[in-house]
Amino acid sequence: MVEGDRFAELKAKAATEGLTDAEGLTDAEAAELGRLYAEKGGEPYQDAGSARDGDAAAEDQESQERRERDAAAEAEAAQERDRSQAIPPGEASEPDYR
Repeated sequence: MVEGDRFAELKAKAATEGLTDAEGLTDAEAAELGRLYAEKGGEPYQDAGSARDGDAAAEDQESQERRERDAAAEAEAAQERDRSQAIPPGEASEPDYR
């Protein structure tokens, strides 16, 4: 079947959805029809599943960057705390247990 025929077939099936007892487009067919519309219009195609995947990847990247910033800030705070609480050399003495 030529893509033009498939395009017409999917358009017809989508148009009858809800009007007859026939089932509408499957998710795969809807994605295929969307891809064919995009190709016909010269546009890039991205279906809902790949858009969600892209959003999830961006969120994962943002989360990773946030964790790295938080870990760096925590390490810096710990280093400053240790520096400010350190006993200068030569001032160490035995504890007074009286």
